[in-house]
Amino acid sequence: MTQAAELERITFNQSRIKAFNRCPKSYEYKYIQLLNPKKKVRPLFMGSWLHRALETHYTQGDWKVGHQEYVTEWDKLFTEEKEELSKKFGPMPDAVERIMRSYVWYYRDDGWKPYMVEQILEVETPLVVDGKIFVFKGRLDLVVEDESGLYWLVDHKSASIIPQPTSYHAMDPQLMLYPWAAEIQYGIEITGVIYNYVRSKPPSVPGINKDGSISRRKVDTDYPTLLRFLKQNGFEPSDYIDALRPLAKRSPFLRRYRLPRESHVTKEVLLDTLSTAKRAQETKRFTRSITRECSQCSYHDLCRAELNGFDTSKMRESNYIVGEEDYVSKPDAEVDIEDDEG
Repeated sequence: MTQAAELERITFNQSRIKAFNRCPKSYEYKYIQLLNPKKKVRPLFMGSWLHRALETHYTQGDWKVGHQEYVTEWDKLFTEEKEELSKKFGPMPDAVERIMRSYVWYYRDDGWKPYMVEQILEVETPLVVDGKIFVFKGRLDLVVEDESGLYWLVDHKSASIIPQPTSYHAMDPQLMLYPWAAEIQYGIEITGVIYNYVRSKPPSVPGINKDGSISRRKVDTDYPTLLRFLKQNGFEPSDYIDALRPLAKRSPFLRRYRLPRESHVTKEVLLDTLSTAKRAQETKRFTRSITRECSQCSYHDLCRAELNGFDTSKMRESNYIVGEEDYVSKPDAEVDIEDDEG
C-alpha cells in the first residue's frame, strides 16, 4: 500500500473552487449544508438538457436519445412550471430540438473523432495537510482527435450570448486542470481545450403576414431553421438565397474556440487552485461577498434573511432539499454554462 493510499482523502472539484472564490457563503450553503434549490431555473435546466443531448450525440450518434430523456422529465412538470420556463424562448423541447438540429448540420463534417466521452477524473494532488491528501475529481465532457492527430479536451458551454475569446479563457482553471488530470489518469497528451459554445436561445422562425407573405422583421435565425421554415410553409428557397447564403457559412448560434495549453500557466493555476482548496477546507466562518450579482444567486433570499436575523427554518423547508454532493456530474451552468439569459 502506498503512502498516499494510507492518507485520508479530501475530494474537491473545479465547481467547489469557483464557488468559494465567488462567495464563501454561497459555497457553504451548497457544499457544506448541501442545500439544493427545488425550483428549476431555465439556464440550469437548459444547460443540463443540452449537455445530455450532446453526450448521446457523441456516444450513440443520436442526440434524440438524451433529448427524449428530458422531454419525459418536462412532461412531468406542473403547468405553472412549464409556463415559467417557456416565458422567454417558448417551450423547451422545441427550443432544444431546433438548437440540436442546427448543431448537427453545421458540424456534420468537423473532422472530430471522439476518443473519450463523459469519463470520470480522480487524481491525487501534491497537497497534503494534517495527514489528508487533496484529490481532484471531475468529469470530462469529451476528448476528440482532430485532423492532425492531436487530442483536445472539449468543454461544452451554453450561453444566451456567446462571449468573445478573452484572457479569462486562456487562464480558465478548467483549461489547465482537466487536461492535467487527464494526462495523469489516462496517459494521453492533451494539446489544449476547445470551448464548444452553444447559444441557449434557439434560432427563431420568421412570422407570416395575413396576406401569406413572410414578415420583413429581422429574425435571429440560422440556415437549417430558415430553410426548414421555407419548405414547411410552401416557399421556394431559391427565392431567399440572399438570406440563406451567409447563414450557410457560419452559425450565429455556435462557436468553437481552441486554446492550446501552456505548461508554466498550468503549474501556476494548479498552485492557486490547491491554495484555494486548502483555505476552503480550513475556513470556519464563511463570509458573504456582497455584490450586484447577489440577486442572481440561488441562496439570495435565504442569505438575506439570515443576515437580518430571521428564522429561516420554513424557508429552508419550502425552497430547498438537502442532498449529497455530486463531484462528477455537470448538472448546471456552473459548470459550463455561462448563461444568465439577461
